[in-house]
Amino acid sequence: MLPLAAVAQIRFGYLNYSEVMQQVPQYKEAQKHYDELLKRCEQELVRNEEELTRNYVSFLDGQREFPEPILRKRQKDLQDLVDRSIVFRDQVKKWLVQAHDSLFAPVNAIVDDAIARVCMHNNLAYVIDTEKSGYLFVNPVMGYDVTTAVVNTILMSGEPQKIQLIDDRQFVIKDSLPNDSVPPVATDEVEIVEEEEGSSEGENEAAEGAFH
Repeated sequence: MLPLAAVAQIRFGYLNYSEVMQQVPQYKEAQKHYDELLKRCEQELVRNEEELTRNYVSFLDGQREFPEPILRKRQKDLQDLVDRSIVFRDQVKKWLVQAHDSLFAPVNAIVDDAIARVCMHNNLAYVIDTEKSGYLFVNPVMGYDVTTAVVNTILMSGEPQKIQLIDDRQFVIKDSLPNDSVPPVATDEVEIVEEEEGSSEGENEAAEGAFH
């Protein structure tokens, strides 16, 4: 069990993963290709459904006139067509999932790398995805919205960005890490950077209390 003091000092980030993905320059191109594949697959599924409908209607129209052997063969052929249609739809769905994962894998890699850089640069324990339903509340004293920092990191070619707080303050880890360096053991030393020099002492004390 971690000591209560250590637990109280844990800081984490949060963001909506899908919203950040859409800010990646490669996202629109990946989405365009996927939409084209989806359209083609939907067209093929419609043609397959239309063929099945034509065969079914033809069977209904002639079933009273078919001799028994032909009727049984037509029934079997129709059932085989239905079975193949079901298998085909399942295969298309699985293929679309694989195509989506493949197309968006580079985008996910960029987002994941940016999140890791922002997390290490700002000494955060972890980052959660608010799009998931597992988190019903995020404590604003311990959690920080890292959306802007992650997006800026992506657009700045991987240069990790500082977290911008709601009250226009930033907290900066002393001796910030280079982009690819191995992080040292985390410390509790943080520095408050005031963007407005006219802040009152009461505001400073409230800010320091939120970080210690």
